[in-house]
Amino acid sequence: MLPKSAKYWLTFLIAFAIVWLGAINVRFLIGNELLIFDEFNFRTAIPPDEEETIFRMVANSSILIICSYILTLIAAIGFVRTCKLNFKENPWLLMNCILFFIFVPVELYTAYLDYRFITLFFSKPENHDQLLKIFGERIGFLKGTPWVAMLSYYCIIIISVFQPLKKSKAELNILKKKFKEQYSYEYILHEEDDLAVKDN
Repeated sequence: MLPKSAKYWLTFLIAFAIVWLGAINVRFLIGNELLIFDEFNFRTAIPPDEEETIFRMVANSSILIICSYILTLIAAIGFVRTCKLNFKENPWLLMNCILFFIFVPVELYTAYLDYRFITLFFSKPENHDQLLKIFGERIGFLKGTPWVAMLSYYCIIIISVFQPLKKSKAELNILKKKFKEQYSYEYILHEEDDLAVKDN
């Protein structure tokens, strides 16, 4: 049973994560308008008005992504600190923590790139070539590591639903007892002060 504070953090975490992942997917669809289909090259024949609209939508969605990610990260830390779940009983939670927190440095750096894109776009006049350069650096960072992170986040959802390897205290006690029976030894001190090992 989760403590009341953990339930609040979990509610915030789910809400912020939905907004965050949703905004990422929206920006992905918008950003594709700048690329040639099935190629990692920018389109060259985009009308200026259409291109500015795409840049604006990317910038606005990036603002939402940055804000929602920070809130998601805070909520995740708050939940882990207050949930009081035993990782031995709930290894699925440990897997989720690893999958989420291992990509924090990646997300923070890409958020920095997003911030550069946002500030450059809203500075007039915006630099078209520099915007494309930052956008390209963003989607190609560390050879696609952000996309690996996205797959990990969706794995977190699946793991949270099915909770694999979850065990109760009784099951853990049974496993511990079997382990002791299989690997424990009784040490006997002989009269000659020799140490003999008697297998149980």
